[in-house]
Amino acid sequence: MKKSILILCLSGLFVSNFFSQEVTDTIIEENSAGEKPAHFSLSVEPLFGLKYGQLDEYVFIQKCDYDDDKLSELNWELKPELYYGLKLHGNWKSLFAETHLTCGIPGDSGQMIDSDWQNVGTANAQNYQYKTNYSESDNHLDYDISFGLKIGYNIFNTSANFCIRPTIAFDYNNIKFTGEGGTAWYGKSSAIEGKYYSRYDDKENQTVQRLSGRVIIYQRLTYYFWLGSDFSLTMPLPEGLKTESNSLSVNAGFFFTPYIYAVSYDAHLVTKTDFADLTVDFLGAFKFNFGLTYSFNERHSISLNTSYLYMRQLRGDDYYKSNYESNYNKSDNADGGAGASWFDINLSYKFKIF
Repeated sequence: MKKSILILCLSGLFVSNFFSQEVTDTIIEENSAGEKPAHFSLSVEPLFGLKYGQLDEYVFIQKCDYDDDKLSELNWELKPELYYGLKLHGNWKSLFAETHLTCGIPGDSGQMIDSDWQNVGTANAQNYQYKTNYSESDNHLDYDISFGLKIGYNIFNTSANFCIRPTIAFDYNNIKFTGEGGTAWYGKSSAIEGKYYSRYDDKENQTVQRLSGRVIIYQRLTYYFWLGSDFSLTMPLPEGLKTESNSLSVNAGFFFTPYIYAVSYDAHLVTKTDFADLTVDFLGAFKFNFGLTYSFNERHSISLNTSYLYMRQLRGDDYYKSNYESNYNKSDNADGGAGASWFDINLSYKFKIF
């Protein structure tokens, strides 16, 4: 940790030295010309996009005898999710702030895949650590609402047409799925020595169940706290396309979460059992982004942006109750878990109000 802090400090000094002379020269030029730099600007940016990936839900056995203590894994696919939203941008001198709100369009979204390893909780079952239960259901996105806020500082090098934007940010996401219908394959519990479950795909020792209607409901609320930076580079345009006011820039960025908090609710409608998982972690998620922006003039521009978010396997407390009960009970022998990964691509139009 001390080495990381030292590296960040040295990097900050390097960036400061690299840009300080250019910024000073720019200020001197503006003052000598008698021009007043713009102090505040506001822009609005509607957007439309697509997500492709999945959310992962886990259950782990405490005090397990085996290297892999995973009891259950559910994968909720985003294949794909369409969404729309709006961004607001504000700049004051070199400071900037940005907020966004996006809403997923409800609809079919791939599959909900449920896998279990029932023998993980049984002693002396080293040779039976295989998948015992497996099911597939149609996945339906009920809603996906995201809200975010970014605050940062613009560091310009005008001679290189380059800008660094160190940033702190917060994102809130509330997403809900419903798994409907499908097929389940269960290994029989008495197939091996009367105490071990057989493989789910052992046709001679399996039970196949056809599912109908709503099977399971899943909701996750996630709070991301981000640190990182965006970068932009203005590219030269060919003479035939270049005008006095247009430009093309390449944008990129990297962010990580020093702190992340996620709470998940899982309602099993067939067994009438509800679960809740509380997962908190540090350095639990990372995000990369890349995009292109074409500015027609000072007020109008369009952008094509892509990003990839990865939230590693978080682990925390697991709670349970019957669906007719109001209070959850903390599990004494299991932990809950959450993970996610998805690609995001969106197209936006930005209009500078003033």
